[in-house]
Amino acid sequence: RDIQMISCGADKSIYFRSAQRASDGLHFVRTHHVAEKTTLYDMDIDITQKYVAVACQDRNVRVYNTMNGKQKKCYKGSQGDEGSLLKVHVDPSGTFLATSCSDKSISVIDFYSGECVAKMFGHSEIVTGMKFTYDCRHLITVSGD
Repeated sequence: RDIQMISCGADKSIYFRSAQRASDGLHFVRTHHVAEKTTLYDMDIDITQKYVAVACQDRNVRVYNTMNGKQKKCYKGSQGDEGSLLKVHVDPSGTFLATSCSDKSISVIDFYSGECVAKMFGHSEIVTGMKFTYDCRHLITVSGD
């Protein structure tokens, strides 16, 4: 199985790299580069490892194919009109993803349709981490509060 590395950042770029064996070890060679128009804060890969979801400053979630770097979907990751998406996490079943926004909201979104199925407020500070449990029944969130 090929080893792949995908990275994104405030430079608005997503880099897709594949590992290649050489006499002195593994080297990562860039296979695709995506230049976005917005800052990228977080990413997560789905269970099939075919898609990567990216949390964007413009409150959208962009989903890319990991093999060719092409955007497959783009949908609203926060229902509000303020703030930026800070975190994204795909559930272990690959059915839903959760996002946190700098407006302190959390949204649960259908990974395939982009429909928001739940929106929550409750933290008094921004959410800095989140994770679905393995049975996909709970979403654990962490905040500075």
